[in-house]
Amino acid sequence: MSKGNELSREALNKKFGVTEQMLDEMAEEYENGTWSGPVGKIVMGRPSIANEEVRPITFRLPLAKIKALDDRASQLGGTRSEALREAVNEYLAHA
Repeated sequence: MSKGNELSREALNKKFGVTEQMLDEMAEEYENGTWSGPVGKIVMGRPSIANEEVRPITFRLPLAKIKALDDRASQLGGTRSEALREAVNEYLAHA
C-alpha cells in the first residue's frame, strides 16, 4: 500500500512496465556480466550545468531584493540560481 506520495513497488513496476521476474533477470545478468543494458559511471551530486569547470560566485544584496528574486523565480517555476544565471546570460548577450 502506498503512503502519502510514495508509490508501492507494484505501482512503480506498472508505471515502468516491468515485473519482479524481469527485474530479477536483469539483476542476474548484471551480476554475471551478461547485462546488455546501459552501464554508466555513477556520479555523486547534481548534474553539471556546463561542459567546463564551474565555480560559485557570491555577492551581496539587500534582503528585500533577495526575497523579491526568490518570489519571482518561484512564480516562474525556477530557482534563485536559475534566475541569476538567466540574468547574467541576458546581460552578456547585450554587451
